[in-house]
Amino acid sequence: MQSRASKIWERISLRAKLTSLSVALIGILLIVSSLGTISLLRTYLQQNVDTMLTSTAATLSHEDPALVEARLANRQLTLPRLPSDFYVAYLSPTGNLLIGLVSSTNDSKNVPNLSTFTIAAVLATQGQPFDANESGAVNLTDPKLADWRIVALPLQDTPGSVVVALPTSGNREILNQYGLIGAGFGFFLLLISGMSIWLTIASALRPLNEVERTARAVADGDISQRLIERPGNTEIARLNHSLNTMLGSVENAMASRNKTLEQMRRFVADASHELRTPLVSVRGYAELYRMGALKKKADVAEAMGRIESEAIRMTSLVESLLALARLDDGAKLKTTKTDLVSLAAEVAQDYSVTDGHRDVEIIDLDGGALAKDAKTFASVDANSIRQVFTNLLNNAGRFSPVGSKIEIAFGSLRNDEVIFEVRDHGEGIPKELRSKVFERFYRADNSRNRETGGSGLGLAIVSTIIERHEGEIEAVETAGGGATFRVTLPID
Repeated sequence: MQSRASKIWERISLRAKLTSLSVALIGILLIVSSLGTISLLRTYLQQNVDTMLTSTAATLSHEDPALVEARLANRQLTLPRLPSDFYVAYLSPTGNLLIGLVSSTNDSKNVPNLSTFTIAAVLATQGQPFDANESGAVNLTDPKLADWRIVALPLQDTPGSVVVALPTSGNREILNQYGLIGAGFGFFLLLISGMSIWLTIASALRPLNEVERTARAVADGDISQRLIERPGNTEIARLNHSLNTMLGSVENAMASRNKTLEQMRRFVADASHELRTPLVSVRGYAELYRMGALKKKADVAEAMGRIESEAIRMTSLVESLLALARLDDGAKLKTTKTDLVSLAAEVAQDYSVTDGHRDVEIIDLDGGALAKDAKTFASVDANSIRQVFTNLLNNAGRFSPVGSKIEIAFGSLRNDEVIFEVRDHGEGIPKELRSKVFERFYRADNSRNRETGGSGLGLAIVSTIIERHEGEIEAVETAGGGATFRVTLPID
């Protein structure tokens, strides 16, 4: 179970999280840097004080206590680099004060308590600087409690000792002032850094706002939205490119899905309509027969003939629907190197026997007769291409007058493509309808098509087969009138 703090943290925006973490990190670094600097500064100041104390005490240890004040007044003795505040004392071996010199910038003139500084205590310090407070306690555990920094040395020429002391308040004030200045500058730097980081992160995250806006628009149904393509190989540029690619794929998938659904709805509606008509006819003749309305033998024969005709139409329609369903499944074609001229000749011969009213000629694209040994090879599924020739010849025969001829013309456009055309000399196809004739169940003239027995699926099957072979088919006008279906197939 998540804690309350983690839940609150999750509700904070990414911009605020990054800014707060960055400012916190900078603050920690500033604190560490300031503490380290103060520590080094404290050590440096104390080393300077110790150096001054040691050198001064070493100089004064050679002086006579009775003469030192006069020598200082006559400038015969110069103390080495002491600050304005200091205290110099000459003590007897028992720790009694012989002479004390005080220099102070304030009126307090405080001095350290040296009553315990006997010659033995002085010798115990071994000439090393130490801390003391005003009560006389030395070697304090906490330097912050010290009021004086002291060096004590025995006199060289007379009994007694010399003590040189400097107040620690000066160094403490320097450190405090540095701490206040550092805290002020640190706060100012944190404020400037926080604002800069906030603006920088806001600018860096602005493309994510665009992603959010685009995602919201896509969620609302506008899948045409795209992100701005940004130059370079940055993270945002790669993200935008990947998301645009994904959105493009989604849009294509949605378009394909919508198209498929629309085709399915139209397919089901048209198939239902096409099957309803022959079924109504069959039912009507069956009811007439059941009711005894068909008295004459000729009427019964006519009714049975119409029932048979409609049954044949339904069988043809169902077979065409099954053929399209198999093609839509996308099963792999069994392609072999096939002579298209020989295949077309076989189909033409079968059609001529079946039709009996039209001749089929095989020619070249210019209208000349093909040589008997002419061959045109391509890697195709022979059964599928046989269906193409059959459907195109049936379509040509359906829309051309009795006695006219149908032509199958062969040629090549390029070395890697083969072309053939099926031409009729009928009424032709209006230019604005030539791209629609390959749609399923499409008829330019429903009544005439129904009279000729067309289901509106033959050219759709042809178009699908050609697409499966990665070829192209188009409807153009035949020279002199009529319709020509031009098919282009890759050789390999």
